[in-house]
Amino acid sequence: MRGKRAKGPLRRWVENLGSRLVTGLLFGAARVLSWRRAQALGRLAGGALFALTRRRQRMADANLQAAFGDRFSEADRRRLRMEVCRGICQTALELFKLPSLSREQVRAVMTLEHPEHLQAALDRGRGAIIVTAHFGNWELLGARIAAEGFPLSVIVRDANDARTASIVNYSRRSAGVVVLPRDDLKGMLRALRRNEVLGIVADQHAPAGLWLQFLGREAASPRGPATLALRTGAALVPCFSVREPDGRLRGWLEPPIVPEPGGDREAEVRDLTQRLNWIIEEQIRRYPAQWLWLHNRWKPRPQEVEHATA
Repeated sequence: MRGKRAKGPLRRWVENLGSRLVTGLLFGAARVLSWRRAQALGRLAGGALFALTRRRQRMADANLQAAFGDRFSEADRRRLRMEVCRGICQTALELFKLPSLSREQVRAVMTLEHPEHLQAALDRGRGAIIVTAHFGNWELLGARIAAEGFPLSVIVRDANDARTASIVNYSRRSAGVVVLPRDDLKGMLRALRRNEVLGIVADQHAPAGLWLQFLGREAASPRGPATLALRTGAALVPCFSVREPDGRLRGWLEPPIVPEPGGDREAEVRDLTQRLNWIIEEQIRRYPAQWLWLHNRWKPRPQEVEHATA
């Protein structure tokens, strides 16, 4: 088996240009369309995304089969994958709509259940780390939490294209969310020391992560949320959002997980990270059409790649 071929400069340039053009078109459309029409355009664009991502669709189908076995038929899996694509594009349009929305309008387009869980975490005086996934509309969830009055900073991995990243981060900041690069440890610690909220999306492949169970298979899992919680004493607060059948968005916060350091730190990080994996997994199993199945979540261990390419 051959290893994955590295992208050449021309291919990266073409992909970045495509990303910039699509992002610019969607951003422009979101600014002039109503909320409902932006959502409708997102569903339409999702159909195009489904048709144009055949390799990703094969990966997503294999992921669904591995996670659910024979629970879903081939037709069911196809329907789920189509809904995932529609959700991705709707999330983008809704994100790009944020600069046009007031705080009150953000509160109107997404409900938020149990904000008292986040307040209870902050009442401890050590900040709070909200942990979510690429699930429902995770972008609007952050905006909705900020609209509730909680000071929120989110850790992001910017798009490869600088112009695309600029538009995305402008939309996030327009909702009162502070954007931190994923390597800005000082910024993360400052936010927690100020007793603020730090948001982390913790469901993707983490090359330097811990190999733990996720949807029935071992996956490299991000250790950052657990490490930060144990280092600072900040509580972990899982949170999620779902897209309802009528197009409405519903978000909620779960009871805080308070770290209890004192033993083997590495074992504590593993235990907390596995617990977060199970919490995210529970929501994915409950709402399978809401998660980003197109992501290569279960990459092989590095030694397995070396063995296969030897």
